[in-house]
Amino acid sequence: MKRRLQTSIRAWLPHRRGRILRVAPGYNPNSSSLGVDVSFLLFGTMAITAVTLVTGAALRLWRRQEGQP
Repeated sequence: MKRRLQTSIRAWLPHRRGRILRVAPGYNPNSSSLGVDVSFLLFGTMAITAVTLVTGAALRLWRRQEGQP
């Protein structure tokens, strides 16, 4: 009975495939690399935003030191 139950359970479970051993970051130059392009766009946008915020804060501090409102 126990053996019969195990085989019926295995029939319902998905077959086990291989494991993922390693994920290599990067792109394949022979295929479309949309994922890498999107990553660079996101990081570039974040960098530009950070530079803009720091520059704006520096200009406000500089104007206050000169006595302008």
